[in-house]
Amino acid sequence: MLYFSRFKIIMITIALLLGIILAAPNLLNEQTRESLPGFLPKETINLGLDLQGGAHMLLEVDIDDVMNRVLTNELSAVKLSLREAKIIATNITQDGKTITGRVAKAEDIGPAMTAMGDLAVSIKDNQIGGAKTLKIEQVGERGFRITPTEDYVDDIKKRTVDQSIDVLRNRIDPTGTTEMTLAPEGDSRILLQVPGAKNVGEIKARIEDTANMSFHLVREADENELRRAVDQGKVRPLHILKFDDGGVPYILKERPEVTGEDLKNSSAGLHPEGGYAIVNFTFNTKGAVAFGRTTSNNLGKRFAVVLDDVVISAPRINGAILGGRGFIEGDFTSESARELSLLLNAGALPAKLVVVEEQTVGAELGEDSIRAGKVAASVGLLGVAIFMFFMYGFRFGLFANLALTFNIILIAAALSLLGATLTLPGIAGIILTIGMAVDANVLIFERIREEAANGRPPLNAIDTGYRLSMAPILDANITTLIAAATLYFVGSGPIRGFAVTLMIGIVMSVFTAVIVARLFTSIWHKRARPKTLPI
Repeated sequence: MLYFSRFKIIMITIALLLGIILAAPNLLNEQTRESLPGFLPKETINLGLDLQGGAHMLLEVDIDDVMNRVLTNELSAVKLSLREAKIIATNITQDGKTITGRVAKAEDIGPAMTAMGDLAVSIKDNQIGGAKTLKIEQVGERGFRITPTEDYVDDIKKRTVDQSIDVLRNRIDPTGTTEMTLAPEGDSRILLQVPGAKNVGEIKARIEDTANMSFHLVREADENELRRAVDQGKVRPLHILKFDDGGVPYILKERPEVTGEDLKNSSAGLHPEGGYAIVNFTFNTKGAVAFGRTTSNNLGKRFAVVLDDVVISAPRINGAILGGRGFIEGDFTSESARELSLLLNAGALPAKLVVVEEQTVGAELGEDSIRAGKVAASVGLLGVAIFMFFMYGFRFGLFANLALTFNIILIAAALSLLGATLTLPGIAGIILTIGMAVDANVLIFERIREEAANGRPPLNAIDTGYRLSMAPILDANITTLIAAATLYFVGSGPIRGFAVTLMIGIVMSVFTAVIVARLFTSIWHKRARPKTLPI
């Protein structure tokens, strides 16, 4: 029906005005945007690395460090399995590649191999007969050697790289709106591109922070014991020596009571009494139980928070902390508390990352690309506008071109509102949308022309044209939308940028071509009451 209620007209008008308001900041310079009243939007479309420059880095994962930690864990498991089997072994060590050792008695080598055999498990959980993690061999009469299999090493590399990419994405782009590129490069490197990065040092700092957090009970020690520990580097068994930022030493239990792996979320805040910056945290169920048990059983003792081997604070436990909630206090500023909460939420990196290649990409090429994109868009718009005027006359051509103009405005508004990043492929998606947007108008106008030629009156012809064209328009756009969504979820980087603009363009083109253009047509018909259609 061509009839629009007052409510529908108001809602469509509000949508169009809102689109103009959201898109307008893209036409203003930064100084003008900042001077706008606070209630007006200031968000603009972010430009990608190929348009505005930014940071390009190649990161290498320290696989040797990962393997060393893996073998250290396996070493503890070997000692435990031999101890449970009541077998005495000596010189059990690991060198980052293998674990070696000897049993005290030759007759114990068989039972020892059997006890350690359970450590060689399938790489994939619940996979029977699959590749194993370890290769366990007998060396001589009393010796043994344990080596990670090639499949296990490859699996560790892949998992480490994948986990590092996930953590970096959460650290650098926690909102998920920056169209940065994070992709594996080979088996131990990661490609990172951040469009529009103005502070490369901040990005590097986030990369270099491992953010390994743990909570340890502090062993009370007098000044003499602390001095001996610092001078000789020796502490009691099952204890470690750590320092805070000021160099103050602490003797901690080596085994943490709770680790950052049990952290559910964290946020910056203010101390409820002192008003200074703190970091609030919440543990998952496992962490909450362990934290509550530790604080309940160790009243009066000190509980140290260790981040990347540095003691942040070591407050005394004054009461049981139940519910898995608490806060970390230290020498924080508001900014450092926010940064720490961001790192903790993103998670700890599974390995150290080293920047092996770093480039700052200039925007000179981007300026040329933007200029070429503007020319292409302008030529495309002009060509489409002339075609619509030529094919369907001034009035219906004007309705189609106005709808197309609002389509582009609404695309810009949506991209600005989402804070999405526009890349060269994204510009291609917008230009493609310009052509696709008038497809719906062509279908509608051709159907109206056909109905008018069959003798239907203007109102009936227009109504029938819009009504019967709806099904093919939706079919065509929904199938394209599915393809664009597939590109978004499967692709990465520039491909996702193209998919985003295409999906937004499809939705806006249907809205403007089917609803906005019909509203213009309805208003014109109501006022002009034509006897014949000028189409």
